[in-house]
Amino acid sequence: MATPQQIAEQVALERDQIRQGLKRLRKNTKDLEAKDYASASVYGIASIDTLLPLVVGRIEDTTHDRLTRGTGHQFQLIKDYVTQLEPLASAAIALKLTFDKVFGCKENSNALVKVCEAIGHAVEDECKMRHYERSAPGLLNVLKKNYWHRSIGTQQKVVVIQTLMNRYDVQPWKTWGQANRVKLGGWLLDCIMQTSGWFYKEQKLEGRKRVNYVMPTPEFYAIKDEVMANAELFSPIAWPMYIEPNDWSQENAGGYLLNEIMRGHDMVRRGHDTSIQGETPIAFLNKIQKVGYRINPFIFDIANWLDHKRISVGKFIPIIEEPLPPKPPDIGENEVSRKAYRRAAAEAMNQNAGAFDRNCRTRMTMEAAKQFKYKEFFIPWSFDYRGRAYPIPAFLTPQDTDFGKSLLNFSEETVVTPEAEKWLAFQVATTFGLDKSPMEERQLWVKHNIPLITLIALHPCDNVHEWETVEEPWQFLAACNEYYHCVIKKDCHTTSLPIAIDATCT
Repeated sequence: MATPQQIAEQVALERDQIRQGLKRLRKNTKDLEAKDYASASVYGIASIDTLLPLVVGRIEDTTHDRLTRGTGHQFQLIKDYVTQLEPLASAAIALKLTFDKVFGCKENSNALVKVCEAIGHAVEDECKMRHYERSAPGLLNVLKKNYWHRSIGTQQKVVVIQTLMNRYDVQPWKTWGQANRVKLGGWLLDCIMQTSGWFYKEQKLEGRKRVNYVMPTPEFYAIKDEVMANAELFSPIAWPMYIEPNDWSQENAGGYLLNEIMRGHDMVRRGHDTSIQGETPIAFLNKIQKVGYRINPFIFDIANWLDHKRISVGKFIPIIEEPLPPKPPDIGENEVSRKAYRRAAAEAMNQNAGAFDRNCRTRMTMEAAKQFKYKEFFIPWSFDYRGRAYPIPAFLTPQDTDFGKSLLNFSEETVVTPEAEKWLAFQVATTFGLDKSPMEERQLWVKHNIPLITLIALHPCDNVHEWETVEEPWQFLAACNEYYHCVIKKDCHTTSLPIAIDATCT
């Protein structure tokens, strides 16, 4: 039974998770708008998903109408350019660029001419890449692999491919011209405006000029506010709990203490509101929520050391920043040196960008581990619509990565009996890579590799090469340490190591 102080600590933790989640959601939205990527925001994704089939239908109807009549000022534009791309691709590109520009923070980003030019330019770029794919598919694949650095933007990638294609004498792309791009972009923008009712054109007097801008309607702002409000309900960071989660029932929301108020998590994800769950699955869910865990101090210390040394092992990936190359002294005068430096710098920035992305889960796992290092914690669970049980937190759970699982120990320990020794040996052999071998073979492998297990348990940092290449290196490391102290040296008479048993279909 949780004490009042423990309940207060858990409520404070959940409130902090809510604050941190809201802060992250709002910061991400603001950052995306600042970079002209509002289409990737929560409201951008939801809005585009809703509008896409409607805009596709509008493009199809308008194109068919114009081509059938064969007249009108837009006939030639549609015939020459619009038909080069299927309506779905045109609609997706137009919607993305509209949201990027209208909600961008750069000066005059939502000017009508700029929005139309951006849409037309993006459509032409897509057609250009398809032209190269038809003309030289093998070469395009090689160029993408070697020159599409993650540190450069989409437009720069297209420029790089076009430059290299021209160098290899591939049939050149016949540019559409700015006037045609603006007309095409304007036509696609009109399709969006007429379909959605979410944008309108507003004319402003700037000096002696009248400039048209694309503005969101009050109706869209209302929809945007509703989408963001719903997103905020699900924005809290999901971590384990200091106390046992609330029980689930047909009437009350379980899991986090504040979940009953916020309703941020359902007992059945993507389930139907009217569905009634049986007593047995609810009892199962409530039972596994009462299992307590602690951070494995041995694994935590090794991870800290490897993070400090910038050494990657399996799913544990610290940030390894590649320094930019020094600028050559003749960079201002020597074009060859300047190009070589830019190429080397781009490669370093590309590696750093990729390393930061790959490190994301490791950073968040270590942050969670530090939060719960000295405390017992519990995991709230829920079902998916198929009836499978999943932890609500994304970190420090039995369904985490190999590294995340290795950080877990049960808070309750059990006496090491001869039967327990066999299961510890089973865990050592299984995580080494013998998960498909018979039980007897796994036990025998452990007996023949006592020196290796001892070496890894006593000197893991000096012998990373001995355990980093096995099937599940971090769980293998945790198992070796437990087996050494409980079975080989016998200076520990209880164990709390989780052991994964093979799943079988019956």
